[in-house]
Amino acid sequence: MSGRLSTEEAQRLWRDFRSGDIEALATLMERFYPDLFNWGMRMHSEREFVKDCIQDIFLSLWKMQETIASVENVRSYLLVVLKSRILRELSKKENKLYNSLTEEYAFSVEFSADLRLIEEEHEVYQLRKLEQVMNQLPPRQKELIYLRFHQNLSFEQIAEVMQLGRQSVYNLLQKSLGTLRKHWVTAMLGILCWQGIF
Repeated sequence: MSGRLSTEEAQRLWRDFRSGDIEALATLMERFYPDLFNWGMRMHSEREFVKDCIQDIFLSLWKMQETIASVENVRSYLLVVLKSRILRELSKKENKLYNSLTEEYAFSVEFSADLRLIEEEHEVYQLRKLEQVMNQLPPRQKELIYLRFHQNLSFEQIAEVMQLGRQSVYNLLQKSLGTLRKHWVTAMLGILCWQGIF
């Protein structure tokens, strides 16, 4: 099985899992693992740490399958649970309190496109420049852009994952896009000046 689950398929599997079907939970883990792993790696760069956190959340889900509630969007729910787990484990590991409402946790952006498929050197350069510009944003803004444009979450789902109100999500997105535009224009002007075009 591959590809992203539809909301309906995920909800059906969630219902089956809540009824005691371990295969349904295994399918949810298999299908959501890439999204969860990519999400986790944005918050912490140790691959094994992120993998352990993902395994822990699915093990915890199985242990509480009889008491866990139904959820509207399984992917959003799993992203929230993974984020909480990572921040909790980082708090223990680094003896420092991380919580989802602070700007202290790291969040990095790295484009995973296979650059060998991009033939034009300037396209690779622009992609790397965009990555650099994105990483100048504060962690919460990078997180929001990642959720909106990479995970394709709705504003309601983003609000749930980031523990913000819907209006706050709109406002933060507008601020983020404005900052990106400003940094992108500055970066491109610098390149043009460096190349002697201006």
